[in-house]
Amino acid sequence: MAGVTVTVCLPAEAADDVEGALTKALAPFDSDSGNNPVSRGMWDSRRIRGGSNGMGFAVASGHADDPRLVHDNPAPGGTPRPSPPGVCAGGPRALLDFSQPHLASERAAAASWDLWHSLSAVHPAAVPLADYVDRWQNDPTAFGGDGYADAMFSAYRAQPLIKAYLDHPFSLDSGFLGFIGDSDPSEHPVIGYAGTRAEYIREHTWTRSANTDVLTLDGWWLEVYEHGMQAIHAFCEPELCPHDAPRPAIWPDSEAYLADLPGDTILVRVHCHC
Repeated sequence: MAGVTVTVCLPAEAADDVEGALTKALAPFDSDSGNNPVSRGMWDSRRIRGGSNGMGFAVASGHADDPRLVHDNPAPGGTPRPSPPGVCAGGPRALLDFSQPHLASERAAAASWDLWHSLSAVHPAAVPLADYVDRWQNDPTAFGGDGYADAMFSAYRAQPLIKAYLDHPFSLDSGFLGFIGDSDPSEHPVIGYAGTRAEYIREHTWTRSANTDVLTLDGWWLEVYEHGMQAIHAFCEPELCPHDAPRPAIWPDSEAYLADLPGDTILVRVHCHC
C-alpha cells in the first residue's frame, strides 16, 4: 500500500484535541510501532488531508467560519494547505453537508477557476505551453541544449501568471504537465479554457464517490474495496479476532455511512502512507 485515505471517526470530546485523538485512534495500526501485529500495520506516516484538494467535506451552510472545522496539515515542506471556500478536511458531522455527493469537489473546482481569473487580471498574459514546446523541439539551443526539457518547463513555469497560479494551493494540481516524451504535454485545465465557469466546474468536478477507508468510533478499520470491505480490529490479531465486524447497510459507499453518524461525531480525512 503506497497511500490510502481513511476517514477517522472521533468522539465529541476529541474536539478539544483533534491531533491527540487522532494519534490515539490510529496508534493500533501504526506499522512502525513495534508493538502491533504486522498484519495490522496500515500506516507509517500520516497527515490530515482533504480540504485543500477538494477530497474532504463540504461545509454546511452558515458554518464556514466555525472554529470546530478541521483543515489540512501543512505540506511536508511547511507550505500551508488552506481549504477552498466551503470545503474542509473534517469537523463535527452536523457541520458537514452530505446532501450533494460531489459538492466539495465542485467548490474546489470553482476556487481554481476564480483564482486563475483573479490572477489574470493583475499579471501579464502568459505564453502558452505549446509555444515553449515548439521552440524546444525546433531550436536545440533554445533552452541551453536541454535534452530532457527541464529547462523548458522551468522557463514556462517562471512566467509571473503561471507561477502565481501554480504556487497557490487552489490551483489543485501543480503536476499537470506531461513529460516532453509524451505525445501531448498539457497545461492545467483552466489555462486557456474557452467555456464558462459553470461548464468548467461541471467538467472538472471529481465525480467518483468520495469512497474512503473508515476508522470507526469503536476501533474498526474498514478497508474499502470495489466490491466490499475488510474489517481490521484495533485490539486483536486480525487472523484471530473473535469479534463480529460492523456491517454498514450501504458499502462501499462510505459517505452514506458517515452521513448517518450522530451529529457530534468528529470526522477527519487522513492521508496515510505505508
